[in-house]
Amino acid sequence: MERRAFTRLEIAFVVGVPLAWGLLLMFHPTGDTAAFYPVVSDEVAAWEAVHIGMMLFIPLMAGVVYLLLRGVGGSAARLSRWALVPFIVFYTAFETLVGTGTGIVVNEVNGLPAAEAATGQKLAEALGESAIPAAFSVIGSVAWFVAIAAAAVALIRQAHAPRSVAFLLALSALPIVVHEPPFGPIGLALFAAAVVIYVRSQAEARKAPVPAAQPRVA
Repeated sequence: MERRAFTRLEIAFVVGVPLAWGLLLMFHPTGDTAAFYPVVSDEVAAWEAVHIGMMLFIPLMAGVVYLLLRGVGGSAARLSRWALVPFIVFYTAFETLVGTGTGIVVNEVNGLPAAEAATGQKLAEALGESAIPAAFSVIGSVAWFVAIAAAAVALIRQAHAPRSVAFLLALSALPIVVHEPPFGPIGLALFAAAVVIYVRSQAEARKAPVPAAQPRVA
C-alpha cells in the first residue's frame, strides 16, 4: 500500500483532535469521592457538556488512528483498524450511559423534594456502578489498547517511524480511557506528541535524497 504525504488539513486533524479533546477534559468535574452524585450534583451542565463532547471525540480519535495508518499494510495495521470498531461502539455506549445518563438522572434528582432526594441519589450511584456500562467500559478500553499497540507496531515496522512514536503511544493509551483530568489531558498530549513526531519523520523521509544506482560491473 502506497503512503502519500499528509496534507495540511490532515495534519491539523490528527494533531488538533487529541489536543481539542484534552482541552475539553480540563472542564471535567472531579472530586475526592468515589461516588458520582457529589461530583456531578453541583456541576451538571459541565458534566453533560464534557460527556456529550466525548461522544463526538471518540469516533474522531478512531478516525485519527485510521488516518495515521493510511497506506500502512501488514497484520498489525489490520488488527488496529478492526479494534477501532469495538472501541467506538462500546466506549461510546459506556459514555452515553454513565456520562450523559448520570448527568440526566442527577439533574432530575436535584429537583426532587428532600424526602425523595436520598432515593434519587442511590439511583444515580446505581447507574454509575451497573455491570452493563462497566462491561462496555472494559471492552471499549481493551479495544483501544489493542488498536494503539497494534498501530505502534505497524508504524514502526511498516512506516519506519521513530521508536519514540511507539513509546509515546503506549504511554498515552491508559490515561486516555481513564479520561478524567489530569490523566486524560496528559494522555492526549502524549498522543499528539507521538503524532507530530511521526508526521515529521515521514516528511523528512520524503525529503531524503534517493541513493544513485551503482553502475553494474561487467
